[in-house]
Amino acid sequence: MIKRLIRYSLLLSLLILTACSQSTNSPQPQTNSPKESSSNTKNTTQALTINAKTEPSSLNPALIDNQSAGDIANQLFEGLVRVDKNGEIVPGVAEKWDISEDKTVYTFHLRQDAKWSNGEPVTADDFVYSWEKALRPDTGAPLADNLSFIKNGSKYLAGELKDPSALGMKALDPQTLQVTLERPTPFFLRLTSFFSVLPINKKVDESNSSWSGEAASFVSNGPFMMKEWKHDQEIVMVPNPQYWAKDAVKLQSIVWKMVNDQNTEYQMFQTGELDIAFPPTSATAKLLAEGKAKTVPVARTAYVRYNHKDSLFANQKIRKAFASAIDRKLLVEKVVQGGQTPATALIPEGLSSGNGDFRTQAGTDQYTGYSVEEAKKLLEEGLKELNQTTLPKVTFLTDNNDLRSKISQALQEMWKRDLGVEVEIKSMERKVFVQSVKAGEYQFALYSTGADYDDSYNLFGQFTTGDGYNYSNYSNSEYDNYVKAAFMETDPAKRAEHMIEAEKVLMNDMAINPLYYDKVVILENERVKNVYRFAVSALDLREAFVE
Repeated sequence: MIKRLIRYSLLLSLLILTACSQSTNSPQPQTNSPKESSSNTKNTTQALTINAKTEPSSLNPALIDNQSAGDIANQLFEGLVRVDKNGEIVPGVAEKWDISEDKTVYTFHLRQDAKWSNGEPVTADDFVYSWEKALRPDTGAPLADNLSFIKNGSKYLAGELKDPSALGMKALDPQTLQVTLERPTPFFLRLTSFFSVLPINKKVDESNSSWSGEAASFVSNGPFMMKEWKHDQEIVMVPNPQYWAKDAVKLQSIVWKMVNDQNTEYQMFQTGELDIAFPPTSATAKLLAEGKAKTVPVARTAYVRYNHKDSLFANQKIRKAFASAIDRKLLVEKVVQGGQTPATALIPEGLSSGNGDFRTQAGTDQYTGYSVEEAKKLLEEGLKELNQTTLPKVTFLTDNNDLRSKISQALQEMWKRDLGVEVEIKSMERKVFVQSVKAGEYQFALYSTGADYDDSYNLFGQFTTGDGYNYSNYSNSEYDNYVKAAFMETDPAKRAEHMIEAEKVLMNDMAINPLYYDKVVILENERVKNVYRFAVSALDLREAFVE
């Protein structure tokens, strides 16, 4: 134990100095905030204020590429199905549905009273139009591959098929939508509730392609509608009087602020300007210990992404050396401090295999984890294979988020301490960071990947050869074959086994370097009730209210 403490002294010194340097600028937890002191006071206005952090680049469902914008859109729109407070699938726009015996044809019967906020009925044609447009290559929908399970969806998205009538979706009549899949897809029904496949009004979009950019022209079909959009400041939404289940809606307004500074956000929560917020990293551990913050599940894994086209990180042993030199337990307990779990593989906790919980089935022993001796041995062997005696300085890419900056510094210190290597951290604004990674302009980078739907298959495709999201430039035919086999397999148990084997190949290659399975730390006014959060689905405020 003493040796362990000595070994960590340099890193702990860094963490202590980092914490001390921030303590004068970061607001500290207070025992009595205005929200807490007035917790027994009735709130008759039923108003909720949340921080969206930044201006959403789009609130047109097909063009959304992040969870924050997705959370906003989920209050404005409704899909064929919803997810209830227990995470179960319940009717949404579709009041019922039929599934063929071979599980490839879904017939959705839309409710007669489903309407858009402009009073027009929500029709099957709206869904066909929305999904077809999302699949058009020139639309550039960032998550369009979520519709690739529809018959000919992949070919249409790739531009190999031009005829939209060949897609597996038809409006049999205004209230009946028929969807044909390429093959049985156990998660398809739940997928129809996801924010990227929510419908838009066909007539409105055809008459004004910019309808989703301003409150005055915004038309939606969910429990709330857009009242005001002050760009880069706030979005105000109110109950949609046309919504079929308007009696379930209790809130009279939801205001989404756009404050992209964690300390300011925390101060606003303390003064009662926000009802829901995310605390700064410097205050997280204390707030959790005092019961003033809580963690909520999220199906996301944080990891180091390697660029396999880089001459250094193309070497498997070099990648493994950097992975073995990371003490993940220390990282999550002393740096991240949000109840996260050290990761040993790609698929996060709580995500389904289609045949049960993936992580339970696959286990947690994909690689040995932290070992200074192993890390040094692997580095020496890797350098020998590259005909090098020493490792040149490498550059680690990250964005300028407060937490990720701290993680990057901790990793930098571990690599210096245990491998003796010099790592330069290059921090940049989030959009520039993402563009650099997509363009392959990096050696290795701090990244995270979250699931769009409750099935592990969702995360495997991005590492297959030639995939548009394969920013790691990774290629392994054995891995590709397992992922393809999982896509084709209809037996749930066999399908799960193919994915487990694919993950083993990925980790044996150390294609990525997993850090931790994530959780989100939330501050929430104790008088706010019925806010539903899920590991995969977007935030649901339909039934929320303030006591």
